[in-house]
Amino acid sequence: MSKAQRPLAHDPLRPLALVLSGGGARGAFQVGVWKILRSDPRGFCRLPSVVSGTSAGAINAVLLAAGLSPEAMLEFWLDLAERPPVRTNERFFSSLQAELARVLFREPLRAFDRRTREVRLLVGLLRKHTLLRLSGIESMLVEFLLTARFDTVSNILDAIQTRYLFDFSPLAQRLEKALGRGGLRTEMRLALNTVDAHTGMVVRIVNHRPIKRDEASARHYRYEPVITPEMVMASAAIPLLFNPISLGAQELWDGGLLVNTPMAPAVALGARRLIPVLVTPKRSPGKPEECFGAAVEHLADAFLENAYNADRKLLLERNTLAQHLRDPGLHVVELFEAIRPESSRTFNAGSYLYFERKALLAMHEAGQRAARTWLDRGPPRDSHDEDD
Repeated sequence: MSKAQRPLAHDPLRPLALVLSGGGARGAFQVGVWKILRSDPRGFCRLPSVVSGTSAGAINAVLLAAGLSPEAMLEFWLDLAERPPVRTNERFFSSLQAELARVLFREPLRAFDRRTREVRLLVGLLRKHTLLRLSGIESMLVEFLLTARFDTVSNILDAIQTRYLFDFSPLAQRLEKALGRGGLRTEMRLALNTVDAHTGMVVRIVNHRPIKRDEASARHYRYEPVITPEMVMASAAIPLLFNPISLGAQELWDGGLLVNTPMAPAVALGARRLIPVLVTPKRSPGKPEECFGAAVEHLADAFLENAYNADRKLLLERNTLAQHLRDPGLHVVELFEAIRPESSRTFNAGSYLYFERKALLAMHEAGQRAARTWLDRGPPRDSHDEDD
């Protein structure tokens, strides 16, 4: 048996961490993965020492740490489908309506020289587009808006007196029920990853102090012995879609902006073995599908995949450095290949935000299949050899 496939057993001297990526509704996939890992007879992952999560992964991290069974975790996600914990931000639409009214009022007062330019551009557009079809008219209007009247678009955006479309504060009650009143205290080491909305810096909320920190990295960690619903929501507050979460003097947004697969805090909390659980399928080279939805899906997946690849390579380089320096304070961290879904229609363009019961159950089933395959393969270790 090769080194990459040697049997895996529980090892208290090498604490194990689950690293749970963000991915919206695809978080149900991670619950399916956890159900299989938890029941593996070797027991190596029955209860990880560390869990580091971002966004949907942060939600799963605290549910796991709170002692919820995989079945109860799935019910939490299904409840989000049955009773969406969001409220549309009426202020967004009232601001939009008011500015549109002002635009219509100011329209007759636009300067003559600007109108001359706009007419000239419009005539050129009339020659470019087929106006016998509705799509041609729509194409012409959009192009006119973005080339001749983009100042109007900018003014409308500036006039909307809010930063988000949905208020997801009702999620706090669901999380409080899961974590218990007063928040969650647990021996399991947790890292919830967020981004400061003002500075753009990564903020990692941890319930245990990192093993070793220097002044340069200390500002990225926020020690909180009790994990509250607001801290979890801070990691899942998708910019523009949801309201940022205020914690003290900081306003925090979704950590998936910068740290979607947060390995570094897991290592800082003492993990010596890492299992990443991603929600992006591994794609084979080939001709891309010729549809807009597939392009949107590939763009979102590529963004998240790039973040994972950057963190993965940094960890592997760290391991190389640890092997050469032989510093007793710098340990080699064993990295396993990521558990991820197979490419399928379940993980399509809208699946990140498709909180529908049938879709969530399909993702949960996909997670179980992926975990079984991963376990049957060894499970496989990751190394620089995989890059060759």
